[in-house]
Amino acid sequence: MSQATVPNQAPAVDMTHRQILEALSGLLLGMFVAILSSTVVSNALPRIITELHGGQSAYTWVVTSALLATTATTPIWGKLADLTSKKTLVQLSLAIYVLGSVLAGAAQGTGELIACRVLQGVGAGGLTALAQVIMATMIAPRERGRYSGYLGAVMAVGTIGGPLIGGVIVDTSWLGWRWCFYVGVPFAIAALVMLQKTLHLPVVKRKAQIDWWGATLITAAVSLLLIWVSLAGDQFAWASWQTAAMVLGALVLGALAVRVETRAAEPMIPPRLFRNRTITLAVVASIAVGVGMFGASIFLGQYFQISRGESPTMSGLMTLPMILGLLVASTVGGRIITRTGRWKRSW
Repeated sequence: MSQATVPNQAPAVDMTHRQILEALSGLLLGMFVAILSSTVVSNALPRIITELHGGQSAYTWVVTSALLATTATTPIWGKLADLTSKKTLVQLSLAIYVLGSVLAGAAQGTGELIACRVLQGVGAGGLTALAQVIMATMIAPRERGRYSGYLGAVMAVGTIGGPLIGGVIVDTSWLGWRWCFYVGVPFAIAALVMLQKTLHLPVVKRKAQIDWWGATLITAAVSLLLIWVSLAGDQFAWASWQTAAMVLGALVLGALAVRVETRAAEPMIPPRLFRNRTITLAVVASIAVGVGMFGASIFLGQYFQISRGESPTMSGLMTLPMILGLLVASTVGGRIITRTGRWKRSW
């Protein structure tokens, strides 16, 4: 039996455990805000879509637009971290999130709401990328499992706790669904203040090129597939010329993205990474986990309310067991990795 271990290298910044925890407090609060923005609307969506006179495709896009923007901008934020202050960037991403949240809460139609959710996603992409970059700067690889457990716990609570918070807000008559977007604003402002006081990192710059073409083509290919899935069976038949055109277009854009990535000096997604079996399997596993976790947190709310007639609050309560499982697994797993130095067991 062979065991994969985590190397013990020194971090770029020498910080004590207390200093790391202080800096992580604002960072984790920002991550909570980013995750909350994606999940807090799940149990509120039936009410939101009804009041804004939207359809099932709008229901999907209110969530998907934010996730897609987060996915597309995460690598860009990571590249920008090589060019300027990481602290300034994470504060900028929080400011973008606050702006998107305020505008989303004031939206008067589903199209406007989806556009504002894209802006929220851009901010969340910055928080997601920069949290990893800053942690790598402050914490040695061997110790990251310990602190990554905290990060995973925050993500778990935000992912599954968001629907409960959204359900309670919708069921509270003096709040209403618009507060599902406003609720993250105080947390974001608090994170800004905490980061200003506790996060002190040297500005280390290196030459970096942002692969704008790669990011654009990858986003376009995924977006076209999502548009097809959203409209097929409603606006046109699954077996139709529109389906053929969209699927073919997505494949062409995907092929162009692969070609650009293989030739770019600093590609968004380096194809060489997938020659490593461990990375490929980890990506596949992450996709499976993401589909299960986000799919359950978003569509279980619709199922509980429409099919079983539960209230938004009760729908959130019925997902609470998922919080405990994710919270325990993330925290315990991170501590085990740090204590043993092993992240994988292969027979």
